[in-house]
Amino acid sequence: MGSLGHEEGFRPTYNVPKTLPSLSAGEPSTAAAPLDQNANVPFRTKFMRFFYNKQTGQILGRTCKSWVCILAYSIIYLLFLITFTLIVLYSSLEILKVLIDFKNIDKFSSFSYSEPIVGLTAAPTSEHNSPLIWYKNGESNGYKKYVEALDKLLSKNRRKREISNLGPCGERPYGYGEEPCVIIRINKRLNWAGHPLQFNSTITKSAPADVQTWMKADRTKLWLQCEGYHSYDKEHIGKIKYYPDPPGIDANVFPLRKDEKSPLVAIQISKFTIGISLAIQCALWYDAGPSTIGFVLYVAPGERKVYSLKE
Repeated sequence: MGSLGHEEGFRPTYNVPKTLPSLSAGEPSTAAAPLDQNANVPFRTKFMRFFYNKQTGQILGRTCKSWVCILAYSIIYLLFLITFTLIVLYSSLEILKVLIDFKNIDKFSSFSYSEPIVGLTAAPTSEHNSPLIWYKNGESNGYKKYVEALDKLLSKNRRKREISNLGPCGERPYGYGEEPCVIIRINKRLNWAGHPLQFNSTITKSAPADVQTWMKADRTKLWLQCEGYHSYDKEHIGKIKYYPDPPGIDANVFPLRKDEKSPLVAIQISKFTIGISLAIQCALWYDAGPSTIGFVLYVAPGERKVYSLKE
C-alpha cells in the first residue's frame, strides 16, 4: 500500500529545452506556404471557368438556383412597378373626368389661345431669329442679309397697294445704308379679333400721347407706336417715321381667314447716333393690349479714310 501510494503521487518530468534548434540554411521547412493553384492558369481558362464552372456547375459565379431566384425577383418587381403606374394613371384620369367635362369643350377653341393678347413679329430680325440689327456704316455687304430678308417677306403674295403704303420701306434697299426700316406685323392666330381702344379705359389712360391723339382722329383702328426702351435710347434714337402715317391697322380685317395675310406697318429710323446700340420697343395698342416687341439697332462707325497731301 505504501508503495502504491508513492506511485500515485509520482509525476514524471521531462527536460524540454528552452529554445528549439534553428534549421540550417539548406534544410527545407516542413510548414511550407500553400501554393496558389490558379497562379499559372491562363486568363482565357480563368474566364471560361468563371463563365461556366463544370466542377461546381456555376454560371458567372452563381448556381442555376441562384439565377432563377434573381430572375423571379426581377420579374415580380417589374410587374409591381407596372401595376402601380397603371393604377396611378387610371386614378388620375378618373379624377380629371370628374373635375372637367370633356364632352362640352369646344374642339376648335382648343387649337387657339385663350388669352386675348396677340404676338408681334419684326422683320428683318424675325428672319434670322435674332433681335439684333448690326452692320458697319457705309458697307453694303454688312446689311445685305437684312435686305434679302425683307425681300423674302414682301414677296409672299403681297399686294402692290399694300407694299406701296410702306413708302421707302417697301422697296430695295429699304433704307439700309442711311435710314434702316423695320416692318412690324401681327402674328396670325386662329379666331383672334382685336378691338380698338375705348375712351376713359384703363389701357387708354396709360397709352402714350401719340396714341391718344391718333385715337381722336380715328376710333376704328389698332395703333402701333415705337420708341426707345430707356431714356438713354430715346435720347440717341433720333426720329421714327411710320408707313402708313399714322400707323393704324383696321380692326375690321380681323379675324383673318386662312388665306389672308396679316397687315404690315413699317418704321424708318433716322438721325440716330452711330456707334451706339439702341434698344427699340414697338407696342400695339388695342382693348386687350398692349402687345410689344423689341429689337436692337447697332450701326458701327465705318473705317475712316486718311488722305495724304503731297507737296
